[in-house]
Amino acid sequence: MNPSDKSPNKVKPRVCGLGLASVFGLGKEAHLKGIRGGQSLLAPLEKLWGEDRPWRSVKSGWIKERHLLNSRRNAPATQLAILLAKEAVAQAGWSDEELSEAALIVGSSRGNASGWLSSWEGRRPVKLLSVPNSLHSELASGVTIALGIHGPYHVLADGCAAGLDAVGMAAMLMECGVVKRALAIGLDLPLCCQLLDTYWQSKMLSQSGGNDPYSLNADGMNISEGGAAIALEMSDASGVHVQSYRVNSDAHGPLGMPEDGKQLANLLGPAVEEAQQYANGPVIWCPHASGTANNAKAETAALKAVFHKHPLPDLRMMKPWVGHTIGGSGILELACILSFVEESRLPANPSWVSAPLPEMTLQGETVISGKSYLIKTASSMGGHNVVLGLSIDTDQ
Repeated sequence: MNPSDKSPNKVKPRVCGLGLASVFGLGKEAHLKGIRGGQSLLAPLEKLWGEDRPWRSVKSGWIKERHLLNSRRNAPATQLAILLAKEAVAQAGWSDEELSEAALIVGSSRGNASGWLSSWEGRRPVKLLSVPNSLHSELASGVTIALGIHGPYHVLADGCAAGLDAVGMAAMLMECGVVKRALAIGLDLPLCCQLLDTYWQSKMLSQSGGNDPYSLNADGMNISEGGAAIALEMSDASGVHVQSYRVNSDAHGPLGMPEDGKQLANLLGPAVEEAQQYANGPVIWCPHASGTANNAKAETAALKAVFHKHPLPDLRMMKPWVGHTIGGSGILELACILSFVEESRLPANPSWVSAPLPEMTLQGETVISGKSYLIKTASSMGGHNVVLGLSIDTDQ
């Protein structure tokens, strides 16, 4: 979605509803309160799964209200998708008819693995090949059934970028005139013992617990549970609009990004130029910042390549707050920022994180006014990059 008409006055997909879930809890208010609390809530996985696991000391975040994800019919991730959808739709204020005609795009890397491969406390065990709990498509079909959505639905499973891709794909359907409204959801419940075993064997989990993505000691992901839903509708009213959606692939390797960050820079550069045409302040950038040393090198290289001719961005890092929620990470981090934007503010960076460049200053919670531009990026193992550009107009 790279329109030739870059005018921000053109009717665009407008954010009109948010639903969030993470270690902070369920709902927008829980995330505002949690981030403003200024403390990391990530804890060793042994508190969830016991002490007899090799990854027991890895710090992670999980949804405390686990009973809300129990269902006789739906798997836990599907039940979470329904809760997120209902929150976003309620804020959007859509009528039953408007909701019925909306499109639904769901992104998830691991689908319903939790509650299927591993047991879910309080839920009846599910056979290994039980249908529909073993199907990624249940994430979307369950939401359509629960909310009465009759528009098109699609499920994306492109790793850690899935949730952000869901927002971009939803906006594309709207720009193409397929629907006037769309609901994008991204989520993962990856704290399944079998999955954690494979992540551990691949040496992708952080053993230091530093949760500082650009530190020289960054050694892996703080894998966590979470997700978000974003409701979109075509509108020229003030607020937050999806202006562009750019994607490409590294064609490099199955586990990491090329350290030169070239393909990410190829997407980030046009987005920054687009932002310069619209914003009257610094460009806001929320990076992927996965916690792996490889990702830090690639993103820092892209940052240097793109911003050498532009003022450095206002960097806002969200993973140190909520952990790495895999396929739900991009959309959850975006929803966290947009929760603050609704109050004409930006969330604080955690006090314990390092800047990717020594000349950068990581700010606390700040007020925004006028026209701003937010760039959210996400990358996935196997080399898939996403850059989403959103205009912010706080003038009422």
